[in-house]
Amino acid sequence: MPTPLVRLVRFFGWTAFLASSAVVAGAVVVQAAGGPEIEQRLWPTPRLWRYFFATLWMSSATVVMALALATPVAYALVRSPRRWQRQALHTLTVIPLLTMPSVYAYAWFILATNRGAILQPVMGFLGLNAPGAGPLCAAWVLAVWLWPIPALILAAAFRYGGAGAYRLACLDASPLRAFLVGALPVMRGPMMAACAVVFVLAAIDSTVAPLVGASDVWSTEMLASANVARRYARPAAYLFWQSWPMLAVTVLLALSALPGLRQMSKWGGDGGLVHETSRPTSASRTWGISVVVAIVLALGPILVFAVSLAGGRYTITQSFAEAFRTIRVAGVPTLMVAACAGLAGVAVAVALLDEPRWPRPLRFASAATTGIVVLVAILPPPLIGTSLASFFSSEIIGNAKHWNIYDNTPVTWVAAMLARFAFVPVCLAQLLNRRIPGELADQALSDGANRIERLTCARLPLMWRPLAAAGVAVAGLSLSEVAAAGLVQPPQWIGGSLAVYIDSQMHYGRHNQTIALSLIMVGGAVMAGLVLSLIARRR
Repeated sequence: MPTPLVRLVRFFGWTAFLASSAVVAGAVVVQAAGGPEIEQRLWPTPRLWRYFFATLWMSSATVVMALALATPVAYALVRSPRRWQRQALHTLTVIPLLTMPSVYAYAWFILATNRGAILQPVMGFLGLNAPGAGPLCAAWVLAVWLWPIPALILAAAFRYGGAGAYRLACLDASPLRAFLVGALPVMRGPMMAACAVVFVLAAIDSTVAPLVGASDVWSTEMLASANVARRYARPAAYLFWQSWPMLAVTVLLALSALPGLRQMSKWGGDGGLVHETSRPTSASRTWGISVVVAIVLALGPILVFAVSLAGGRYTITQSFAEAFRTIRVAGVPTLMVAACAGLAGVAVAVALLDEPRWPRPLRFASAATTGIVVLVAILPPPLIGTSLASFFSSEIIGNAKHWNIYDNTPVTWVAAMLARFAFVPVCLAQLLNRRIPGELADQALSDGANRIERLTCARLPLMWRPLAAAGVAVAGLSLSEVAAAGLVQPPQWIGGSLAVYIDSQMHYGRHNQTIALSLIMVGGAVMAGLVLSLIARRR
C-alpha cells in the first residue's frame, strides 16, 4: 500500500469529518449557545411531556423484547461447534440492521390489517392491533429490527469475558443454566451498553411508530418540529431546546454505558472461547432452533410481501416494472450517495487512527475527534439534518441564485449519512488498532519508518478487510436512512432518496408498487449481509 495513497485517504477523511460531524457539532454548539429562539418555550408543554413518557415506555419495552429475542441467538453463537454454523448465524443476524426499519413496520401493518380467517383471530388474540396498543406494537417492531445489537455484543462479551465463568458454571449446571446464571452476570457491562444503544435507537427512530398507529411519540414530534425550525434564524437552536429532555436521557444512557464500553475497548486477541464439542447433538439442536428464529425475524417480511403481492390487484410483473421505473429515478442517486458515504466513512476511520508513539497532541486530537463522531451519531436525526442544512445553505458556503452546494449537489446528503453512521468504521478501527501487536510498529520504527509509514506498513495491512466490511455496512445503512435524508436531499439534483420515497408511499396505503420496492430493499440488505459474510471469512 503506497504511502502517498494513505496520505490522500487521510486528507479526504479529515475533510469528510470536518464537513459532517464537525459541522453538526459546531452548528449545535454555536446556535444553541444563544438560548431558545424568540417565543420558544424552554419547558415542554404537557402534550410534549406525554410524548416524552410514551417514548420512554416504548423504548424500555423495546429493550426488554430485543434482549429476549437476542439471548437464544447469542447462546447459539457461542455454543455452535462448527465455524460455518456460526458464520451462517452471523449473516442472518446482520441482515435486520441493514434493512429499513419501516419495512418491518409495513410487513406488520399488512399482517395486522389482514382479514383472513386465520390471521385476524390471531391478531385479535395478541391484541397488538387493538386501540391504544400502538406503542406496544411499535416496541415489538423495533425489537425485531434491533435485536442483532445485543445478540452480537453478548456473543462477543462471552468470548472475551464470560467463557471462563461459563465453564465453571457447567460443572454444577446445565449449559443453558450456566449461560444464564454464570456467564450473563459477568457480561453485565457490555449488556448495559447494548441496552443503551437499543434504547437510543428506538427513541430517535421516526419511521416505525407512525406506521403502527403510535404517532404520539417524541421522534415524530421532532420530525414535525424540523419543518417549523426552518422559519427561525437559528434552526438548530430551536430543535436543540425543543428536544433537550430526550438529549438529557441520551447523555445519562451514554454515561451508564461507559463502563461496558471501557470493558469492550480492552477486548483483544482470540479471547477465551472454546466451542463445545462434547455434546454435538445438543449444540446442533440449539443452532437449528436459533437459525429458525433468526430466519423468521430477519426474512419474515419477504414471506409477508410475497403472499400479499400474489393476491394484489396487479400482476407481479406490473408491480416490479413500476418499482424499477421508480428505482431508475431515485435508486441511482441513493446508490451513489451510499457508495460515497461508505468510502468516506472508511477514510474518516483511517484519518482518526493513532498509535502510542505519536506525540500527545496528536493522540489527544484523535481521541477528541472520535468522541465527536460518536456524540453526533446519537443525536436525533432531525437535529443532524437541520444543522447540516442550515450550514450548507447559509451565506458562508455561498448563496448563488442558479447553483449552490445545498440545492444542486449531494454533499449535504453524504455529510448527513456520515454524521449518522461514520461511528461504525471509526469505532471498529479504534478497537482493531488496540489489537495490533506493538512489535510491528517497533520493527517499522527501527527500520526508519516515519509516522505515516508505520501506519501504512504495520497497521493498515491487518485492518483493511474489517474496514472494508465497515464501509459496506455504512453504505447499507445509508441506503435505508429516512429521517435525516428527508431533510437534506437536494431538490435540484438528479433525484432524491429511495428510502424516503418508499417510506412516504407506505403511508398512502397498501399497494403493489410499495410492496415490490420493499422486497427490493430487503433483497439489498440480504446481499449486503452476504458481502459482509464473505469479507469476514478470513480473519
